[in-house]
Amino acid sequence: MTKRLIALAIAGLCVTGGAWGESAQMRGKFPANVREADLLENVVVDRFNGRDARQFETALEQAIGVPAGRPDGVLTGGVTTGVEDSKYQGNEERCVEWKDGKRDGTCLKRAKVDIPCFRRVINLTVSIRLARVADNMPLWSDNKPLRDETTWCEGKAPYRTTEEAVSAMIQDLAQKIRLDVRPRMETYKVRFREDRDGMPKDIGAEFKAIVKLSNRDLPTACRQWAALNGRLPNHPSILYDLGVCAEAAGGYADAQNFYRSAQAALPKKSSEMADSADRVARLMIARADDEEIARRAANRR
Repeated sequence: MTKRLIALAIAGLCVTGGAWGESAQMRGKFPANVREADLLENVVVDRFNGRDARQFETALEQAIGVPAGRPDGVLTGGVTTGVEDSKYQGNEERCVEWKDGKRDGTCLKRAKVDIPCFRRVINLTVSIRLARVADNMPLWSDNKPLRDETTWCEGKAPYRTTEEAVSAMIQDLAQKIRLDVRPRMETYKVRFREDRDGMPKDIGAEFKAIVKLSNRDLPTACRQWAALNGRLPNHPSILYDLGVCAEAAGGYADAQNFYRSAQAALPKKSSEMADSADRVARLMIARADDEEIARRAANRR
């Protein structure tokens, strides 16, 4: 790992993020799941067809927000809702014999008895399409199904009405589609790696102290990890923690290099390192898409 990358890893930490516990707090922009949608600056909701279409349009518009500028993408589609009610025989333990035959008296015997029960199944499917406004070019389409099953027996009632269930399903699907078509800002935290396996005793003690220092002074902790890396190069924990420092500073490419180097220094694959490398890759995509949107806007002027 070069000195240039290590310097970049700690650059800017005094003005970004923070830390709590043994974690670094960060805020970053993640791309939409659909890359074509991520390159659209302003997406609006147009007409949907179906019995619950108006409710879904409202939910989706609230989820993605109202754009500030002229729309360059439009969402349309349809909402299909099906409700099926049926009966079945259930059973329940009840009192079947009472003292002196009085039902409000002491129960002498309990047993399983057959009782009528009810099942309600709701299937809701949203068919959605995204088109580019400039040339009406379809960019993406999908079907989003959701199923809700509720059962209850005689003497009881479902915990929510059909209307309440459909409304909750619509809100759920609207949020899922929002992740498909719109980038998002997230505040998140990444834990530092504390494993000291393979470190000499003196360096291990220093490393442990630096992890604790990160709780109150992240920039200094990152500088000390960089110095420690010069004395014990290629240790996965030091490399990984320098990756966290770089990510907190917004140096995503450098963070990815640190995470990959940390993984390469381990004898087997680590899910935390793979997840971190994947996370910064998505952060890099969102940043690149923002730059592309800005470039296109400049060319239109």
